[in-house]
Amino acid sequence: MSTLELIWDTKTAYKLWSWNNAYGNAHYMAQLVRRIKKDVYTVRIGVCGKEPSDVVALKISRGKEEVEDMAREAGFYEQQLKGLQGTVVPKCYGFYTTTVQGTPLGCLLLEYCSGPPERIPDLNGKALRAAYSLHAAGVLHGDLLDGHHFVTMGRDLRIVNFSVAVAHQ
Repeated sequence: MSTLELIWDTKTAYKLWSWNNAYGNAHYMAQLVRRIKKDVYTVRIGVCGKEPSDVVALKISRGKEEVEDMAREAGFYEQQLKGLQGTVVPKCYGFYTTTVQGTPLGCLLLEYCSGPPERIPDLNGKALRAAYSLHAAGVLHGDLLDGHHFVTMGRDLRIVNFSVAVAHQ
């Protein structure tokens, strides 16, 4: 079991759990930095008892259906996409859940990727190779056409948001 203490502001903190052994017995503390877009934030994360220092992305889900959908997305990172983490898709630091005032809450911690895409040489070629890698891993993303699921990481590219992905043979 792994835990996450999410510090939302000076008055609000949540304790979340991950029952997936893929993340070991890590006990993290994460402090909100800023909102990127609806339900996606950057947080500083570190081992409990130490000052959080690494910046990662945090996706939040609220309510039974949203948390179940996020658990399915996390399953892709933990299974089919495990070998692609840190290259084709962001590294996954875990999926954590709790209940707040009777409402299920889920958090997916991912490598924070940002940067201007125009600096990537052969952007279209990298996008095609990344999509092929997903296909070879048995994953159909389901929403790559508009391009907003490609994010940059330095001079590389990552594919994000597997909320509508499906496994295939």
